[in-house]
Amino acid sequence: MPHKYRSFGQPVIIGGSMETGSYLLVGTDGAMKNTFGTTAHGSGRTMSRTEAKRRFRGDQLQKDMLKRGIYVRSTSMPGLAEEAGGAYKDIDEVIDATHRAGISKRVVKLIPIGNVKG
Repeated sequence: MPHKYRSFGQPVIIGGSMETGSYLLVGTDGAMKNTFGTTAHGSGRTMSRTEAKRRFRGDQLQKDMLKRGIYVRSTSMPGLAEEAGGAYKDIDEVIDATHRAGISKRVVKLIPIGNVKG
């Protein structure tokens, strides 16, 4: 029996980190059957913001990202450290799990070229 609201074909944006990028996916009917039409909304953190500030230096992170062609502007270096890629789960693994579960299908990975951290 068809659902009144269908997630199939709906765009899904899953945010990763400012270093690793994000994904564009498409919703599936499997999401309606298994998760009430929902999916992940981001890669998820592996550590608190406080822990990230202890482990990463914003100024070094900014330099490392620039070497990889990712431009970053931030109002604060501790604020930048909070968002280090290492503070987040591996976006590729999260997307793979979502795809394998049948609740979203991969369309394209979005690679960062610039970030603004307020």
